[in-house]
Amino acid sequence: MVFVGSGHPLECWDGEVADAGPGAVVVRVVKAGVCGTDAHRLDGDLPEVGHPVTFGHEGIGEIVSLGEGVATDHWGSPVRPGELVYFGPSGPTPAAAPAMGWPPPADLPNPAAFQDYATLPPYNPFTRIPEGTDPDAVIAFGCAMPTALGGMARLGGVKPGQTVVVQGCGPVGLSATLLSSLTLARQVIVIGEPSNRLAASTVLGATTTIALGGTTGEDRRGQVRQLTQGRGADVVIECTGRMEAFDEGMNLLADDGRYLVLGIYSGHGTVPLDPVRLNNRNLAVIGSLGPSTFADYRTTVQLAQRHGERLRFAELITHRFGLTQLEEAIGVGRAGVAIKAVVEPSRDG
Repeated sequence: MVFVGSGHPLECWDGEVADAGPGAVVVRVVKAGVCGTDAHRLDGDLPEVGHPVTFGHEGIGEIVSLGEGVATDHWGSPVRPGELVYFGPSGPTPAAAPAMGWPPPADLPNPAAFQDYATLPPYNPFTRIPEGTDPDAVIAFGCAMPTALGGMARLGGVKPGQTVVVQGCGPVGLSATLLSSLTLARQVIVIGEPSNRLAASTVLGATTTIALGGTTGEDRRGQVRQLTQGRGADVVIECTGRMEAFDEGMNLLADDGRYLVLGIYSGHGTVPLDPVRLNNRNLAVIGSLGPSTFADYRTTVQLAQRHGERLRFAELITHRFGLTQLEEAIGVGRAGVAIKAVVEPSRDG
């Protein structure tokens, strides 16, 4: 599926599938996760490169062919055609784009997930999905779990007995909720909507949920203060992508609190910030873009392997679409109707 520019419908292009060159891997895409960033691309919130591109950065594929020199995944696990791997496009570091740029030209073999076949160039990490691990349990968190893992690393973790507030319960918020619940936090409070996402956050370890609908910022602050004996939260994790969440999140912090920004990735805007208050209350604001290390992708698979069945990760996928229904899939994600939407190219056939 090809993006030619904001305001234009996506186009479906046909082409030949190239053989895997030295160091490369060709996979048949089995599942591609829809991310909030995809809606930002269609809406024109992200820079456009001026030529047709394809995209999709959350993929699970079946290995079709291995180029010369490729016998293992990024972690040294042997791989062969027919096995499933989890991949995202990357350059030499997790935050770097592939050498061909991102999003890549639509007429070249590339690692984008919104196509029938993806070509992972040399050094593009991928992780074998062990036999018995449900691929749905992996793609349910797509890029959200590596993003949350990277954020937790930059935050420095959650200390025993602390209170965590997670703003937002989309895939990134749910990932942050799970990771917080696996620590020795005293409580994990999730603020968000709609009700099905809040219910999912409870399954993943939220101790309290607060609905956005029918409450004001002051209401929510009052509830958090009541739950924390008037102190506020030790850690607040922003996972909404909305500028207005920043001020509310800062007002939820206790003294010595830390505010982790994971979701405000695109768009434009500024918010007021009182540096005297920041200083005198010993507050910290931490920005975090994506995973901190490639190991976050392996950990995502390991979390699915260890906890996926018990915590029903696969049930987070509420909407499935064929490849040619990509615009509809992105629209469902944009509207917040889905907990997680995925594209399965085989549904077109």
